[in-house]
Amino acid sequence: MTLYSTHVINDGKWQVTIWIKQSADFVYDPEQRPDLRALIDAHYNKSPKQLAQTVLDNVLHCERCHVQSFSGVGVYVEKECC
Repeated sequence: MTLYSTHVINDGKWQVTIWIKQSADFVYDPEQRPDLRALIDAHYNKSPKQLAQTVLDNVLHCERCHVQSFSGVGVYVEKECC
């Protein structure tokens, strides 16, 4: 079984959801949330695909990213497995 924690960040223009791969002994802790606001702010005017790729490249163990505008259009990007 593969376990992921999910995190949702709403930031004016974007709703970003990320999936972070966790170990089997993962214990939920609501304070254990990655701070993505600075990263999203720095790439605020990029396309959803570019923002998703930036998040995947910069967040440790992040495997999937969904970036959606509040108008409802978005992209879902996954890391290549190999």
